[in-house]
Amino acid sequence: MESLLAINIGPREQRKRSVMGFAALMAGVCLAFALVVMNAPRWSRVSLFFPIWIAALGLFQAREKTCIAMAARGMRNMDEGEETVEDRDEAEGLRMNARRINMRAFVIAIVVTLVALAFPE
Repeated sequence: MESLLAINIGPREQRKRSVMGFAALMAGVCLAFALVVMNAPRWSRVSLFFPIWIAALGLFQAREKTCIAMAARGMRNMDEGEETVEDRDEAEGLRMNARRINMRAFVIAIVVTLVALAFPE
């Protein structure tokens, strides 16, 4: 099965991940602002990695309609409760989407963190 067709969350679950992603993004922006205002040491900017990674995960999961945690368990929730994905090809497609989502979120978090570290104190 083509992985682009493998989805495991419905509109309500997508909204939850969008909200989580935007909330984590705002937390990251607020943290960056606080670090600048407090004139925190440059190394403290590494703490931006986590909220940015969570933000990217949430937003990518919503866009791709794939929950990485449910994909790992071979589950789906199309807004009617969790159920097992019986089709092996579909389950593998979900795991592929989940790996891609996680890798893209990780890379974005690294890049944003490195950019934050690049700015002088």
